[in-house]
Amino acid sequence: MPSSSTDKRNHAYAWIAAQQSQITADLIELANQNSGSEHLTGLLQVAQWLEDRMNLPHAGFHRIALPPRHTVDDCGNELAVETGPALRWDFQPERQRRVLLAIHYDTVFGAADSFQSCELLTVDRLQGPGVADAKGGIMVIRTALQALNHFMLAEDIGCTVLLTPDEELGSPSSKQLYEQIAPDFDFALLFEPALPTGELVAQRKGSGNYTLVVHGRSAHAGRHFEQGRNAVVELCRMLIRIAELSGKRPGLTINVGNIQGGEAVNIVPDLALARLNIRVADTSSAKWFEQQLKQFVSELNTMDGFRCRSLGELASPPKMVTDEMQQLMRAVEDASLDAAGRIIHWKETGGVCDGNKLAAAGLVNVDTLGPIGDGLHSRSEWVSLSSIVDKSQLVVNLLSRFSAGELSMLQRQRFETE
Repeated sequence: MPSSSTDKRNHAYAWIAAQQSQITADLIELANQNSGSEHLTGLLQVAQWLEDRMNLPHAGFHRIALPPRHTVDDCGNELAVETGPALRWDFQPERQRRVLLAIHYDTVFGAADSFQSCELLTVDRLQGPGVADAKGGIMVIRTALQALNHFMLAEDIGCTVLLTPDEELGSPSSKQLYEQIAPDFDFALLFEPALPTGELVAQRKGSGNYTLVVHGRSAHAGRHFEQGRNAVVELCRMLIRIAELSGKRPGLTINVGNIQGGEAVNIVPDLALARLNIRVADTSSAKWFEQQLKQFVSELNTMDGFRCRSLGELASPPKMVTDEMQQLMRAVEDASLDAAGRIIHWKETGGVCDGNKLAAAGLVNVDTLGPIGDGLHSRSEWVSLSSIVDKSQLVVNLLSRFSAGELSMLQRQRFETE
């Protein structure tokens, strides 16, 4: 076993590079198993695969049951829907300095989707469901921690791995778990894919999903049209007003993504519902939107024969670049340069992830330490296999230097005063 930290890191980098064929084989096997966010059987099967195949020796393992998520069906009924478990591994949790490594194992591709298997397009490009978002990120976590353990490079820190089943739905069941554990760590690394040109994400917008349900009064469209109260028409009128709010605050966008209502055309429809998503640059814009929405709902409820309700929230607050995050970003830049000679650049994005929630809970994080990929949420999703190696080496460098005491600026003040 090499003696100095630099020698150990260099041997760890070489060991990681030698694992690429096994990483590829395991990623294909993992991605070929469907774990769509709403496919409970698939989630449970993939959770078992991860429990059996993460192969993280010396870590305590816990399977965490999560509360059901609450949703609204097409008839306007509120339902509680079961989800898969969160999976947690703890290395040396008694250490004073601790790091959270997290990502999701669900995908957007359901059990009935035609995109179910991987195809190797080139020696470095693998196409398949979830290969970048975010099962490739799971491979980065596993490879980096195996190397850190094998070469004894993280002896003075505690590392916790958390894999969750519902991020693609906005983490409705795992959000509370993230909030509960956030105070336990100095910082977090999340393994969403990097951008296709290699940049990492810095600042993120916030996001919220909302459902509107309008009840009217059914009537025969010919004999008693005047007695009816058309829920579809009134919902559409409200949605036009809501859509016109886009751009009224800096960075605010509103997407009406789904509308349902009505049956036979000779019946005045008594039920209509719509689902929409908002993106905001700051929390004040979210509050402003919700005030407008509340007013629209209240106005409709004063109309004869109509009832309206809204459900939803800003599930992912905006993620801002704070002074503490800038320190972590600089440490990630140095680790990339030291490990592979690669310069990191940063971009802002309108997309959200669990990094938003952890930042809102007070835990500084970088959330795109997964591999390079593109075509996310489409049947052309791909990942760069060599970038799994690169990111694993970066993580080894960062965490080994944190363990060695070289990155004391990343240690949270509350740990230092215990």
